[in-house]
Amino acid sequence: MPKRRDLSAFLARFGRDRSGVAAVELGLTAPVLASLLIPMVDLGIGAYEKMRVQGAAEAAAQYALGHGTNYNASAIQSAGQNATSLSGVTVTPNQTCNCISGTTIGAAVSCASTCADGSAPGTFVSVATQVNYTTVITYPGITSPMPLSGYAIVRTR
Repeated sequence: MPKRRDLSAFLARFGRDRSGVAAVELGLTAPVLASLLIPMVDLGIGAYEKMRVQGAAEAAAQYALGHGTNYNASAIQSAGQNATSLSGVTVTPNQTCNCISGTTIGAAVSCASTCADGSAPGTFVSVATQVNYTTVITYPGITSPMPLSGYAIVRTR
């Protein structure tokens, strides 16, 4: 019988002992916290890369604006790629001429033509950028690699 009393005293002492409770709580909550933290960091990096791709498009458009009528597609591409440290960024510039009526931009016309009101068409350079971001884990409804794109347009003349 003394063994039974020793066992009940041990269990009573064990029930009152609070040492190690924090380690047990951490062990129970750590997987939940990690399952929330990893997607937030992963998708946050993707959002940051999206901003960098947009910044590359804006830098390329700014280069085109600074060089006005001297449209050089390869120089604009280089400006966009040099504006970011992301690898694999594609930069696609495009020059169009459009007649402008007030605040409305009309359809694309030949740059050498004249508009209906006798004015010369405005020259625009648009820049599209794209890079693929591969997520750390797969998410339902999100493709991996995820295409991230940017776009900017400026009037050069």
